[in-house]
Amino acid sequence: MKISAVCFDLGKVLLHFDWQLMLDCVAAKSPLTPEQISRLLKEDRQVLAYEVGGISSAKFFSHLKKRLRYKGTAKELRAAFSEIFTPLPDHIALAALLAPHYPLAIISNTNEAHIVHAEATYSFFSLFKARIYSHQVKMMKPDRAIYQAALKALGGIDPLETLFIDDLEPNILGAVKLGWQTIHLRPGVDLREALASYDLKGLD
Repeated sequence: MKISAVCFDLGKVLLHFDWQLMLDCVAAKSPLTPEQISRLLKEDRQVLAYEVGGISSAKFFSHLKKRLRYKGTAKELRAAFSEIFTPLPDHIALAALLAPHYPLAIISNTNEAHIVHAEATYSFFSLFKARIYSHQVKMMKPDRAIYQAALKALGGIDPLETLFIDDLEPNILGAVKLGWQTIHLRPGVDLREALASYDLKGLD
């Protein structure tokens, strides 16, 4: 199968994230426990609204500060919320090998605070011709429109020749419905081996 472009998810594919870091940091300046904070976040509709660009960062963290009874500043809360990432160097190295041969894209369900922090912290984002973020396009995977936005940003690549890598099955199925080739990055899957099965340039 010919591949003309490769699209990566961000979380758990290029960057690992650990919400427990945020929960513990917020709990240190709140009367709530990490477990209580986690439950409130899962129940809070503003979290989803923030991921689709429905609320500004200023309003979101002001809301969160009150809801979580956080005693620090909104700036400190934003830092706690954002500093949860560590790079996945082996996967980033594979993207670097592919970049000279294929246009690359990131397609991520994310928010402004996370992306501002991640792009300022990690240099690998420059490898990607297109970066499709849910808070900017105001839609989330597996909505078909977010995949179509990526194809458009890549210059109208044929979906049948587009390879997409994601760790979540619903997002993989969303791409499959549009005819994309996919790699479901389940735990234990070797990404290099999975990519090699498509006979991609640059991996030799």
